[in-house]
Parts: sequence; C-alpha cells; structure tokens
Amino acid sequence: MKKIFILLLISNLALAQFPQLSKVGNQTKMLVDGKPFLILGSEMHNSTGTDTAAVTAVMKEAKTLKMNTVLGYAYWEIVEPVEGKFNFDLVDHLILAAEKENLKLILVWFGSWKSTTSSYAPEWVKTNPQRFERYVTEDGSSLEILSPFSDENLKADTKAYVALMKHLIDFDKKHTVIMLQPENEPGTFMSYRDFSPKAQKAWQAIVPKEVIDYLVKNKGKLFPAFENAWATNGSQTKGTWQELFADQPGYPHYAEELFMAFHYSKFINAFAAEGRKVLDLPSYCNGWLYNKLGYYPHGTINPHVLDMYRAGGNALDFYSPNVYSLDYDMLFSAYKTGGNTLFIPESILSPAGVLYAIGEYDAIGFAPYGIDGWTYEKNKTLLSDVNQTLAEMSGLITSKFNSPEMRGLYQAPMAKNKSIEMGDYVLSVSSAESHRFAIDFGKSLEKAGKETISFPQLMGIEIPEGMPKPETQQDPPSNPFAGLPKDYGAAIVVQNSADEFYILGYGLRVDFALKNGIAFKHLGYRSIEKGHFKNNEFVSTKRWNGDELKVVLPEGELTVLKVRLYRN
Repeated sequence: MKKIFILLLISNLALAQFPQLSKVGNQTKMLVDGKPFLILGSEMHNSTGTDTAAVTAVMKEAKTLKMNTVLGYAYWEIVEPVEGKFNFDLVDHLILAAEKENLKLILVWFGSWKSTTSSYAPEWVKTNPQRFERYVTEDGSSLEILSPFSDENLKADTKAYVALMKHLIDFDKKHTVIMLQPENEPGTFMSYRDFSPKAQKAWQAIVPKEVIDYLVKNKGKLFPAFENAWATNGSQTKGTWQELFADQPGYPHYAEELFMAFHYSKFINAFAAEGRKVLDLPSYCNGWLYNKLGYYPHGTINPHVLDMYRAGGNALDFYSPNVYSLDYDMLFSAYKTGGNTLFIPESILSPAGVLYAIGEYDAIGFAPYGIDGWTYEKNKTLLSDVNQTLAEMSGLITSKFNSPEMRGLYQAPMAKNKSIEMGDYVLSVSSAESHRFAIDFGKSLEKAGKETISFPQLMGIEIPEGMPKPETQQDPPSNPFAGLPKDYGAAIVVQNSADEFYILGYGLRVDFALKNGIAFKHLGYRSIEKGHFKNNEFVSTKRWNGDELKVVLPEGELTVLKVRLYRN
C-alpha cells in the first residue's frame, strides 16, 4: 500500500510539472516546471527547420539574445512522406538543439494550412484531389487549398498530428516543448467561402447549435460588428447563416466569413482534441491580420470572426494575431475579446511591442518573427536587454496580471502626449527625444499629468465598424526585419506601493502628478534610482539627482528605474 502511495505521489508531482496554462478568474499565466513563465522568444523562418545546421545556429542566437523560447516547425510533408510511415528526425533535432541551449520550444504544425495554402501537405495528399477535396470558388474553380469540410482531409491530418503527439510523449522527456500551434493562418484571399458540395450543404443548413449556444451565452460581450450583425436580423436563434447574420460596414460578406471561420475552427479543434488526448499541452492557432490595403484571407482568425473560432471548439486555449503593424491598442484589445488570452507568435522586431503587450494587456509572451534574418543590431541589443530584464522579474510581472498595479506605456511616432492613472497618481507620458536637452531645475511636478490618452493609427487601412479608431496615420515598417521609427518607445510600470514605482523601458519621459481632489502642498521625488532586477528584486546601481532628477528613459537603450515620491 505504501509503495502504491509513493508511486501515485511521484505521478502527481510529474503531472504538476507539465507545461500548462493556469486560469484563475481573469488572470491567465503560463506555467513551466510549476512556475510562472513569460514566453520571451522568436519564430524562425519557415524553411529553417529542414536544415539541421541552421536550427542549431538559431538556438545559439536565441540564447545570445537572452530568449527562453523558440517557435519551430513540424512539417507534415516530412513527418509523413509516405502515408502511414512517419519520420521524426527533424523534430528530434529541433528538440535536442533547444534543450542544449536550455531553451523551451513551441512546436508549430504545418499541416493542412500554412499562410492559407496547403503547400506543406505531403505529395500523396497534393496529387490526389479526388480523395482529398479542395476548396472551390463560386465559379467552380478548384484551389490548391484543402477544404475544411472534407472528412478525408480531417482524418489524414489528425492521424499525422496524433502520431507526432505520441512521439513527443516518448522522446521529449524533459518537456522542452511547452506549447503547440496546430495549423497556421487558415483562410483564403480568393473567395469569401468554400463552394464545394459539402460546404454548400452546410451553408444551406440551419446554423449549428454550438453557434447558437455561444451567441446566447455571450450576448452583449461579442465583438461589436458581430453583435450588430446578429441584432440587425432580430437576434434570432434559428435559421440559416444568411437569415441570422447581416452584412456590416466593412464586411460585405459577413455571414459567409462567419460561416468559414466556424468551420475552420471545427476542423482545427477536432484534430487538436485528438492530439490532446495523447499529449495535453496548451494549444492555439494564429491569424493573418488585415493589411494596410485592407486585404486579408477571408475566414482567417481576425477580430471580426474571432467569436466564431471560439464557438467552434475548446481544444485550443486561445487564438493569436500575427502583428506586422504598430497599432497595438486596436489589435491587442480586439484579441482580448471574450477573455481570449493574448500571445503574439509573430511580429516585427519590436522590443516596444514586448513591453506594451505584457505590461498593458497581460500577454503571456511575445515572439518576433525571423530570428535567423535580423540585421538591425541596435534592435537586437535592445530586445536582448528587454528579454533579460523581464526574465529576472517574471514572477513580479505575472503576479500583477489583470491588476491596476501594472500598466504598459507606448509612445508612437507623431502621437500626442498621453496619460494614465495608477493609484493616486496621473502619469503623463511623452517622447524622451523631445526632452534630450531639458534641464528641470525644480520644475513643479504639480503641473504635469494633464494630457489625455491618445493612440495613433499606423496601419493605414480603413478601420472596420466596431473597432477603435485612433487618430494619426503613418506607415509601419515595410517588412518584419525593418528598423523601428524614431521616437518609438515603450515601458512597463509596476506600482510597488502607494508612492513607489518600478519603470522599465526606453524612448519615454514620464511625469507624475496627483489626481484632482487630492490635497497637497508639494509633490516631489524622494529618489530616482537606476538599476536592474535579480530574481524579482531591484538592485540599485546609480542614484539620480540635481538636473537629472526626472524620469527619462533614453531612446535605444533599456533603462530600469525605481521611483519614490513624497507629498506634503
């Protein structure tokens, strides 16, 4: 009996150490080895995983940049080159290369869809359209995209994915793989919906019960355009897709997009659920967002159809945006709809994005794309410093998730100064560049902090109905590896006590004022100390005073400050 108890205890301890998402109320944390874990990483290029030497180099580079995670790939065409015969050599090398550098791995499954196409399907799938049905356009044209309505497509993808999960159970004993991304950016540019025979039958049928149940349960909390699309036709709970959902401004084929989003979700959740029966790791899928010209793959995981992905199943824990825009507020807030957990699996090389997503939106992680293609050394150095600092204070930061005691600051090019409130204080935020030569000499803090929040629009697209409409416009970097604009800064602010704050970031100036109605004669700084974090504790290395007694985080370098104020 004692032996059985010991075995059960060991088994329970092993289970407790398995990577998992912890959800308590509105707070979600990633747990690795039983401890809160911020995913600070990058995604490699699409074909890098087929080159073992390149994979080894990527892991070394990730370690140099103080990352703790890499997003790498398992390719269906290589895992199952012949139906029923599996080869996991590249997956094994990926895991071992990450393990050697003490890195964690998020494994992306390039199966039925990658960037909308089915290019990573095996040859025996690609060359047999009679068995593996294709997506069909309204004019009857067949696309080289697997249809999500095909049972054969689902069975084949599921079989390969489950085989991969079984292999991970046997091979990845150290839990190097902490999360899974089944599929990548479903959808198509060529048609609003699939017109294949099975798709047509589903389109003409009444809306499935799963959708109706989701609508009823979440009424009043849906994405605004989706809420309006349902309400326009009387918020009915029975009917076809066309009968229930009306087109909205910016979405001329809304019912068709919702229809496709739901069925893509059904497909992905169905085979992900089978995989989780074998290996229960956190799982998500990502979407290809609207670009500056308004083009995007219809049915992909964009904010206006996110609710339909959530209605399609629960095998995936959340859905993520690929962020190649600088309009963080519009995107991040949209992907928090309905309590969706925020994680950024792809982005431009953006240290500011890391700080802002985590500080303001409680993101469990951030991973700029293309670590094996970055040439901007200044950005790489800054990202390395951000990663190192966040890793050293990850326990403190995750303890503040969904709390007013942590905020993110983001100062975009050409943006007006803005302000936020924390505790008794108003923090006025402006660009550090505009204060390069400023000398305060006793400037009264009482006059600061009167600006209002204003976020710029940088995407250069027409914003669909139901999304926030920021004020100014400027094109984002032209590609994922471009340098960031001048005057571009961000920070995380943690309130440690009523009059004490930690601020880490760059490119910003922060001024403090007390809220209106709080009586005081004078407000001043007790001290401003520069330093770093070690095991969630601040270590002071320098004390600022005199004409340097101000909270300025210089452009292009990470600065960590402890700010203490007094009022009398």
